[in-house]
Amino acid sequence: MSEDLLISDIHSLGQKDALDILARIARVEKKTFPSSEAWDFGADLWRKKPNTRVLYATNAPPSSRSKEPPVLIAYALYVRQKGTALLHKVCVAEPYRGQGVGQKLMNYIDERLRREGCQSIQLWVDRARAPARALYARSGFQEREVIDDYYAPGRAGIRMVLDLERG
Repeated sequence: MSEDLLISDIHSLGQKDALDILARIARVEKKTFPSSEAWDFGADLWRKKPNTRVLYATNAPPSSRSKEPPVLIAYALYVRQKGTALLHKVCVAEPYRGQGVGQKLMNYIDERLRREGCQSIQLWVDRARAPARALYARSGFQEREVIDDYYAPGRAGIRMVLDLERG
């Protein structure tokens, strides 16, 4: 699966296509995360937020004969603040988990932010989300801080950091 992945930025699209991708992301977001943690993937992300990037992964572009749009497989959202990127979301749609998609998306983000001169990436992850924590650890992130009840009572958040200036 991950060999056929095409990763793009919604800002490389025209408005109509960008809004279509954002709507598709919003549907996956609602299925995947509790409403208290779901991000609003509205038109503002495409129009007004130059330091915010929404990346999305689809299957390889459809052949010219296909009338079906590419399948949304995964997405990520990060905000740049000077030399630091705050990674707010990484999500692989349920049918594609465990196939290397998340790792390929994380590698893409790492390479892109290094090229842009970013020095570090930070994120928060729920302690209970073991697959996400494992993905981030494989990607080189280190756990730096734990805050009890970060997400909700009994749900601790872990701040993880990837130093891009190392190596």
